[in-house]
Parts: sequence; C-alpha cells; structure tokens
Amino acid sequence: MGFESKTKHQLERHIRTVAKDSSKVIFTFHSAHESMVRRGVSRAEVMECLQKGMIDLEPERDIIGGLKCRMERYIAGRNVAVVVALDDDDPHLILVTVITKKKRK
Repeated sequence: MGFESKTKHQLERHIRTVAKDSSKVIFTFHSAHESMVRRGVSRAEVMECLQKGMIDLEPERDIIGGLKCRMERYIAGRNVAVVVALDDDDPHLILVTVITKKKRK
C-alpha cells in the first residue's frame, strides 16, 4: 500500500517510527538546513517534531511523485512545523523545510 492511500494517522505513525532512527532522516542542505538556521531551530527540535508531532494539514503530492507531510508540534514557546517528503521506494524521511510561528495569545 502506497503512502497516498494512508490516512493522516497512519502517516504520523510511520513518520514517528522512522524518525526514531536519526540516520533515516535526511537533512537537505539547501532548503532544510538553511531554514533551520534562519529560524533558529535545532536538530533536536526537528527530531522532536518528527517523533511526537501531528499532521494537521492534508498531505500534498510532490511534483516528483512522492508525498509531502507537515508535522507540527509546540516546542520552546513556538509552533514548529517540519515538512518531510515520503517516497514509496525510499525508506528515509527527506526534510524539505522547517517553519516556525509564535503561539497566538
């Protein structure tokens, strides 16, 4: 069964399970690493988001055929979102970007 046929809950469970092994999380330098530095998000925060976060927005099909999922979690006084690409033929999580926003009061 491919990723596109899975529910958000099934995708969350898959991402959390894979993220338990940090060697299976690929940090792309150009987009993900730069967005982490720009937003002051540490590698540990990214991993926590992947291991304990939730998918709120509907996953989107990537132009190259994979699926992009946005895991979100409230960490250190702000909402952190980590977008990962899933590919049926690749067991890794490919980190696409990192997003932050302050919690509304």
